[in-house]
Amino acid sequence: MRGLLGIGVLLAGLGVTPAWAADMAATEAAPVETIADDIIASEIAADDIAASTVINLFSVYADPAIPVVAIQTTFDVVPGKAIRLAVYDSEEAFLENARAKHQAPVDARGLAILPLAGLEAGEYAFAVYLDLNGDGKLNRGKFLGRPKEPVAFSNGAKAKLRKPRFDEAKVTVEPGSVVVITLND
Repeated sequence: MRGLLGIGVLLAGLGVTPAWAADMAATEAAPVETIADDIIASEIAADDIAASTVINLFSVYADPAIPVVAIQTTFDVVPGKAIRLAVYDSEEAFLENARAKHQAPVDARGLAILPLAGLEAGEYAFAVYLDLNGDGKLNRGKFLGRPKEPVAFSNGAKAKLRKPRFDEAKVTVEPGSVVVITLND
């Protein structure tokens, strides 16, 4: 399936809380419909959900016209914790002014599914974090402001001594694309 991107990133060291993470508590949960329920009902263990498995699941269950972001955690997560995703469509807006914000609960296998209805074909960058304490914002430590919650960017973009740039994180999204992001602890 076109548009598949496997991304596994551990973020370390952004200096300030980006706008995309600051105000997501008020965001309504994205409709997940029955996709997550079907995945939970399956006999697939969390360790067995590879990118190809996720693609196969979405090719059966997803609306072929709607792009989907699937976030898989690689660590134990209490089911129901929110994955928060911000969508950016330009360098100017990246990490400051999200075009859209979505959230979905993590299921028992560490998988969150976010259908992005209304997202037109184009180049986008995604920023995602797992809201471990449910406060709707990305929590940071006092030392260097490193995130206390797992964070990832699309296209394998990493924050080292600076924030990633839009061109480092952008991916091409088409109708029916499945973007898979692996969130590491």
